[in-house]
Amino acid sequence: MNNVLKLTQHEFRDLLRNPSIIILVVLPIFMSKVIITVMDQSGLNFMLLSTWILFAQVMVGIMITGPGLIEERESKTFDALLISPLSKGQIIVAKGLTVLILSLLSQTIVFLLNYGLSWAFWPSLLYMILGGIVFVEMGIIIGFLVNSSQNGSAVSSAVMIIFFLVVTVYEALPNWTYPFFVAWPSIEISQNLNSILKGDGLLLMESLLLPLWIVGLSLWISRIGEE
Repeated sequence: MNNVLKLTQHEFRDLLRNPSIIILVVLPIFMSKVIITVMDQSGLNFMLLSTWILFAQVMVGIMITGPGLIEERESKTFDALLISPLSKGQIIVAKGLTVLILSLLSQTIVFLLNYGLSWAFWPSLLYMILGGIVFVEMGIIIGFLVNSSQNGSAVSSAVMIIFFLVVTVYEALPNWTYPFFVAWPSIEISQNLNSILKGDGLLLMESLLLPLWIVGLSLWISRIGEE
């Protein structure tokens, strides 16, 4: 466990030295403040806070983890870590935990900057963590399945856009389509956050589906780690 924490600290310092990583963490914060302010002044109820928290999750979780792992595999940095006392699983956990911390940092600032500190933050934090884990896991899977940095960036961007856009368009669709969309983790996260911010509490079905995503993706990563 100590070795995992040491690697996490090392990874965290390395990421913070990279300007492109800082941009990915800060971009959701900047965009959320600008667009939410414009929407409020225009009296429009679009691109809500939950959407920007989700944007921070997919942007940081997928766009940092996926391309980062691919780059390390290409440069043989990841292979060098396998010579250390850490197992492949521990290395994956350390790298995932590092990005999860950055994801939670970005999400928390988005929330506090646009909504302030209130009771709603604490139940929302649960879905920030769960959503952060889901999209970091997706980034890890992309990082191991895609073999080149160029393809990795394209795949990561496509996955990020799909999960983000589905939240912005599904409400315009007929109500009967919701059971099909509720299986998407981005819908489960945004719907729970919307419900919390409205004071309606948690949504049972959407909340139960999220851990299934985490378990399923974890099993997939475990299988990849054994190869």
